[in-house]
Amino acid sequence: MAAQSAPKVVLKSTTKMSLNERFTNMLKNKQPMPVTIRASMQQQQQLASARNRRLAQQMESRPSVQAALKLKQVGV
Repeated sequence: MAAQSAPKVVLKSTTKMSLNERFTNMLKNKQPMPVTIRASMQQQQQLASARNRRLAQQMESRPSVQAALKLKQVGV
């Protein structure tokens, strides 16, 4: 039984720059995040925090959660 190997495929390079060089250049040319985007992100985080606080308040008022908290206080 002679094992036949598949012919080797050789691809010609389509670029003169290595992958490492590409990523190095990308990191060098990376611009800092503008202040407006930072402010927008902070505003979104504050909005999310407010929503989470409201959700926590809603959860506290649910009867099932109140019962669970009472059980926890009793030490069960």
